[in-house]
Amino acid sequence: MINQAIISIILSKIMQPSIFIISRLVAIFLFILTTTCYLDAQEYATDRLFMKEFGKTKCRNMVENKIKSLKNNPVMTLEQEALLNQNVWSKLRLKLPLSPGEKLHLRKLKQKGIYSNKLSAKNIWARNAEKFKGLRHKCK
Repeated sequence: MINQAIISIILSKIMQPSIFIISRLVAIFLFILTTTCYLDAQEYATDRLFMKEFGKTKCRNMVENKIKSLKNNPVMTLEQEALLNQNVWSKLRLKLPLSPGEKLHLRKLKQKGIYSNKLSAKNIWARNAEKFKGLRHKCK
């Protein structure tokens, strides 16, 4: 009776770890098997379309952010420069004090003359429209 009890205790201690190891291996195998089957079963044709549209939307957002930053970049137009020239000359005629920036502009006018290579606002807008159109076209 005692021998049988001792033998059963010894066998249970020997068998117990091997049963746990086998059950763990089976559980891991079943987990891997079910996840791979599940992933294959869940792929739809619409998923590919969604991912394609997601990429386009991401590209459009990046382009729009770049365009917004380019729009905030100030550029002096031909009209603005003409007004600045007129302001400097009228201050000189009326003998009013000039600001440091106006003095610098007056010096440039005296050295180079009134020639300007600035674009008019209409031309700048047209150039920017073409540039923005090209950037947006890359995302199609």
